[in-house]
Amino acid sequence: MRPELKYLSDQELKRVHQKALDMLWDMGMQFENSEARDYFAKAGAVVEGDIVKIPAGIVEKALETVPKRDKFILYGRTPEQDVKVSENVPSLAAMTMATNVIDIDTGERRPATDRDLEMITRLMERLDTITSASALVTPQNVPMDVSDWYTWAISIKNTTKHITGGAVGKEGVQDAIKMAGLAVGSEEEFLKRPFISFWVLTMPPLRVDENTANVLMEASRFKVPTVISSGGILGITSPMSVESALIHTHAEILACIALSQLVQPGAPVIYSSFVRTLDMKTLCVAMSSPESILMRACMGQLGWYLGLPTEMPMNLRDGKLLDAQAGFETGMGGAIGSLSCDFLVSMQLDMDLTVDYADLVYSNECMRQLIRLVRPLHFDDETLAYENMVEVGHGKTFLETDHTIFNYQEEIWQPQIIERNTWESWSERGKKDIRQVAFEKATQMYHELENTEILPEDVRRAIDAIAENSAEKAKNIKR
Repeated sequence: MRPELKYLSDQELKRVHQKALDMLWDMGMQFENSEARDYFAKAGAVVEGDIVKIPAGIVEKALETVPKRDKFILYGRTPEQDVKVSENVPSLAAMTMATNVIDIDTGERRPATDRDLEMITRLMERLDTITSASALVTPQNVPMDVSDWYTWAISIKNTTKHITGGAVGKEGVQDAIKMAGLAVGSEEEFLKRPFISFWVLTMPPLRVDENTANVLMEASRFKVPTVISSGGILGITSPMSVESALIHTHAEILACIALSQLVQPGAPVIYSSFVRTLDMKTLCVAMSSPESILMRACMGQLGWYLGLPTEMPMNLRDGKLLDAQAGFETGMGGAIGSLSCDFLVSMQLDMDLTVDYADLVYSNECMRQLIRLVRPLHFDDETLAYENMVEVGHGKTFLETDHTIFNYQEEIWQPQIIERNTWESWSERGKKDIRQVAFEKATQMYHELENTEILPEDVRRAIDAIAENSAEKAKNIKR
C-alpha cells in the first residue's frame, strides 16, 4: 500500500466537507455568468441576483457522476504517456504562466520568449518523471491578449505528454481542442483520448467570474478534463485561519464540480488548490511557507476523501535561484506532496515568476527519489530474502551474493546528478555544486533538441494558423 500523510482525521474530513456544504447553502457562490446560474436554477438551487445558493443534494449528485480516481487516466498524446492514477505513483506536473527565465547562455534573468517555451517543452518531453508538460512560461514576445493561443500551439507542437493550460472563453477552449485534434488527425480522435486539460481558477472568496465559468462549461461539454482550483490567500482572500481557509476553498471547488456535472454528467475533473499565505512584512505571496504546504496537503487529503485525482502545487519555490533555500523548499513540499496527492505542480522559482533550465533536470532528479520514497513495501519470499540470510550466515557479507547482484539496481535508487562520491573525487571533477551539474545536463539536452520536431510541417503550420487568427476572437470575448 502506498504510504500516505494525513493531517486530518476521518472526523475532521467529514466536518470540513459538511461545513463547506453548509457554506454553499447559507452564503452561496457568486457566479457572474448567467448561463451557469441557469444550470443551477434548473437543478433546484436558489438564485438571488448573481448569488447561487446550492443545496447539498446538487453537490452530492455531482459527486456520484464525476469520474473517480481509481479509474482516472490522464491521457498523453500517445498511449506511452498515459498516467493511470490508480497505479499510485506521484509525478510532476508543470506549472504555467511564469514570465521570466534564467537565460541558458548568459545566466541572467530576462523575459521569457516563444523560443524558451519551445525548448523548455522539448526538455520536459525527455524527462521521465514529468507527466504533464504544461507551458511553464508564457511568452512575453507575443501579443498578451492572444498569448493563450500561442502557448497552446507551441506546447502541442513540442510534446507528446499531457498539457494543462488556461483559455480565454469558450472560443479559447474550442481552438485549443482544434489544435489538439490536428496533432492526432481529427477532433473525433482527440475526444476519444483528450490529452489536454484546462485550468479553472475560482476567485476567492466564493466567486467565479464570467470567463472561468465559460471555460469550465465548454470543456465539460466536450468531456475534456478541467483542473479545478481555488487559491485563497490567508488574511487577504481567506480568513487568517488555516482551518477556515480549508472550508471555503473546498466549497469553491465543490461548486465548480457541481457545475461541470450539471453541464455534462461524467465530465472529468482534477481536484486542486493554490491556497497560500502572505508574508505580512513584504506583502509578497509565500508559495512555500509551511502553512501553504500543509494546507495543500490537507486539500489533497480532501480530494482523496472524495475519491478524485488530485494535483497540488507542492514544489513551487519562493527562492530566486536553485540554492539551499530552493532545495529545502523542494524537499519539504516534495516529500509532503508525494505522500498526499497524485500530481505535484513544480519547476518554477521566485513565487511562480521564473524558470531556470537547470531546475527542470534538478526537479526531475528529486522526483525520482520521491517516487522511490513512496514505493509500497511487499513482504513476499523474494523481498524477505530468508534463504539469502541462511546462505550467508552470521557475521559475514552479502556483497557478492547473487541476491545482491540481481537486486541492487532495483532496490537502491540510482542517482543521475546527485553527488555521492568522495570529497577527493568530487574535487577532481571541478567541485561542482548541484546547480552546475544540472545546468550542464540541461545545456547538453538543449543543444541535442534544438532542431527536433515531433509533428509534420503541414500539421505545425495548421496549428500555428489557429493561433495567428485568434486576435479578433480574443477582442470580442467578455472577460
